[in-house]
Amino acid sequence: MSALVWIGRIVFAVIWGAMLANLVWPFPGKGYALFLILLFLLIALHLLQLLMFATVYREHIQWRRGDYWQILLFGVIGWLAIVQAQPQRKQS
Repeated sequence: MSALVWIGRIVFAVIWGAMLANLVWPFPGKGYALFLILLFLLIALHLLQLLMFATVYREHIQWRRGDYWQILLFGVIGWLAIVQAQPQRKQS
């Protein structure tokens, strides 16, 4: 599962890179508008996931400051990484 989490992070890093590259160097034609809409949709969905996970699982999981950023950047993949790290966090 750890390898899948890292693959998911790499995929999201590429997606974020394409979205941010569109802001710096606009894609030709309708690609600029499409990627701009996709960027706002990605941000909105990840904020919604963060809100859902933080409100539902706040009492059940040990949260760290970076966990909020993980969910915001990686969505469900970040959530899987947080859940996977829980046994190590409870030991320390």
